[in-house]
Amino acid sequence: MKIIYKIAKAELQSLFFSPIAWLILILYTFQTGMDFAGLVDGVMKGREMGYGVTNGTSRFFGGWDGVLTVVQGYLYLYIPLLTMNLMSRELGSGSIKLLYSSPVTNVQIILGKYLSMLIYALVLVGILVLYVIIGAIIIKNFDYPQVLTGLLGIYFLICAYAAVGLFMSSLTSYQVVAAMLTLAVLAVLNYVKGWWQDIDFVRDITWWLALSGRSDTFVNGLICSEDFIYFLLVITLFLMFAIIKLKAVRQKSSWTVTWGK
Repeated sequence: MKIIYKIAKAELQSLFFSPIAWLILILYTFQTGMDFAGLVDGVMKGREMGYGVTNGTSRFFGGWDGVLTVVQGYLYLYIPLLTMNLMSRELGSGSIKLLYSSPVTNVQIILGKYLSMLIYALVLVGILVLYVIIGAIIIKNFDYPQVLTGLLGIYFLICAYAAVGLFMSSLTSYQVVAAMLTLAVLAVLNYVKGWWQDIDFVRDITWWLALSGRSDTFVNGLICSEDFIYFLLVITLFLMFAIIKLKAVRQKSSWTVTWGK
């Protein structure tokens, strides 16, 4: 575990030494802040016109246009920029050879890189916690369980995106290509539920494979075992893919054996 922590610490230091991590935090904070401010402004105008708010918690953090609902729609735009450097930088600079020559296993490398993304995901969720604190102050009968469950769903979603991005970053030494591949895979996972809806059997499969909407139940205050298992499967699957790819490069395995695994 100490090696995993050291790799994660080194990755976070490298990440925050670059402007990308800070730029994403600024843009993310600004965008979510504008969303929350727009909701507050809409509620205030509605009250001035004589409209009431039946459930303030759902209005601000759930429903159709709550902060936690809206933030799901653009998270996949930020994660590829974060994950494109994870393994591509090591492969492009040749520093991956130093890791290969050190007593570090493939699993430790991947888990260390992924742990850094888990910590960064906590920072992104922490920004949302600021709006939760403001909501708890201004909303009467604030529903804490619903909002905390919604934050958990957002965290799972970021973790799933990060696992996909880590695997895509291990496929190429070009960071831009890794970002584009991650964006393409996330787009497929988000929009696959709309494909072949006229075929019953295929429709059930594509609907279950879709990543979009998986955190909606969490945002609405429910913890669904199916969605929870789905996130764990996606995270585990793509981390295993990354480990297999790293092992293939380290042991010089043929592409047929690698793809077979």
